[in-house]
This record gives sequence, structure tokens and C-alpha cells, in this order.
Amino acid sequence: MQKLKFASLVALSLAMGGTCAFAQDKKEEMPSPAVEKYARDFLAKWGNDPKLIEAIKASTAKTKKYSYDDVNIIDSQWRVAKSGVDAEKKAAGVLGELTSDPIDAHIKKGEAIIKEIRESETSKFLQAQLEKAEPKGAVTEIFVMDGWGWNVGQTGGTSDFYQGDEGKWQKTFASGDPNEVEVLPIVEEDGIRYSHVSLPIKENGKNIGAVTIGVDVDKVK
Repeated sequence: MQKLKFASLVALSLAMGGTCAFAQDKKEEMPSPAVEKYARDFLAKWGNDPKLIEAIKASTAKTKKYSYDDVNIIDSQWRVAKSGVDAEKKAAGVLGELTSDPIDAHIKKGEAIIKEIRESETSKFLQAQLEKAEPKGAVTEIFVMDGWGWNVGQTGGTSDFYQGDEGKWQKTFASGDPNEVEVLPIVEEDGIRYSHVSLPIKENGKNIGAVTIGVDVDKVK
């Protein structure tokens, strides 16, 4: 049953228009191996925290009950609340197709979901880890996903709630990559050059979730 649901979620990624999990533009600049090593060493300091593990497992138990339509609706609610209807016309269209509720009602539901995640104990824990990272500013962002790809906690505002259609979950939790890692090309925002490194979170050697860590490539050599 779990394999069947995973196959359905992969199919959903195509329907939602998610980014291909297994393709990268080879022309883009990739970070040095030191960046991946930094992310792994950083995660090793707190990735087995008991409260974090329990939060991931509790979220997984909740989200495994979501149907195909639930995934579309909940993620779309997050999207329109986070970025607005004009920027998320496709998500707004999905809500119109799957429900009869007015868009304002969906925005309010999305805002409540975002507030719950952003103010969760997991998000506070992740923020504390970010602030303790050395050298200061080396970690730009952290967000944790559960066993189905849903956001459990974050230090910044992700544009979507469901990450199961992306490589950060598929190539780590789902072991699509033999090294269980996704390292993305360097991007620059507000003068900071960073790369996203995604890795599995484990309990007793078993993948139970995943984490994405933004690393300032100019601070990690």
C-alpha cells in the first residue's frame, strides 16, 4: 500500500507541475564538495533530537491519511495564502475545480496552516540551530519534511507546503539517489550566494523524513 501511494504521489508531482526531481542544468555553477560536507556535519549535530524525530513521525501519521485531492487542496491553500492568487493562478484554479468554497475561505485556511507551521516548536528548534551555526551566517535556511513530503518546520517561508514532488524529498527520503542527497546549483539572492543541500533524517538507520539546508557557499570553503 505504501509503494502504491508513493507512486500516486509521484504521479501527482506531474499533475501539479512540480520541478523535475532528477534533472539539473549542468551549465549552472555547482558548489564545492565542502558545502555538502558542511551540511552533513551540521545535520549530525541535531538531526537525531528526540523532539524533532517525534514531530516528524507525528506529521507523517497525520499526512498519510491525505487523499490525492487533499494533497492538491491543502498545498494550493498554502500557495495562494503565501504568494497571492495572481502569482498562484494555477493553485487557485485547482481549488476552484475541487471545491465549491470561495477563494477567500481558502486563503484564510492557508494562512492558518502557515501560521501553525511557522510557530511550531519544530520551527523554533530549527531557528535555534540556524542561529548557532558557525561561521555565523553560513546557514541561510532550514526546513524539515515528513515521511510523505510535507513541511514540518521551517526557518523561512517556503512557497509550497508539499515537497514530495521535488528532489529534496524524492532523492533523500525515497532514496532516488544512492548517496541520499540532492545538492542544487548556486543561486544568488540579495547578494548572498547559496546552495540547497537536502538529506534524509533517520531513526535507527531508517529514513523517516528529510531536511533542506541552505548553505552560503562563500562562507564554506
